[in-house]
Amino acid sequence: MIVSMLSELSRYRGLSRNLDVAFDWLNEGAWRQLSAGKYPIQDDDVFALVQEYVTKEHSACRFESHRKYIDIQMLISGEEIIEALSLDSLKVVEPYKSDIEFFALPEDKKAHALSMNPGQIAIFFPEDAHRPCMKVGDSAESVKKIVVKVAV
Repeated sequence: MIVSMLSELSRYRGLSRNLDVAFDWLNEGAWRQLSAGKYPIQDDDVFALVQEYVTKEHSACRFESHRKYIDIQMLISGEEIIEALSLDSLKVVEPYKSDIEFFALPEDKKAHALSMNPGQIAIFFPEDAHRPCMKVGDSAESVKKIVVKVAV
């Protein structure tokens, strides 16, 4: 997992060619004009999902992971909490299909809680289970987010 700001992504260049394509696309800023939907960047190797939703109660959110893609998650507006854990100790509750797998909430492990704000980026690799969309404090709020899917 990497947590950074959009302005600092260049320090992670060279990890993979597909990540570099995603970083370039994010830095160009064309995403600022996009509405909710799926946008190709480089065939199926790199694409963006622009999402708009209202944050949820923590109990309504599940840990997930992906095998084929790295997730780059960046808030455009709003705030949310994303928790992260290594998936090796989690119990599968919904088996892998369509590049997503869901896990039970762990009873004995504390997750890393990321308080996400606009311009902040969290990069989740296949070994990083993550639990997005959680509300900050007591009030749910509208969020606009980009998730760039990057083939491993």
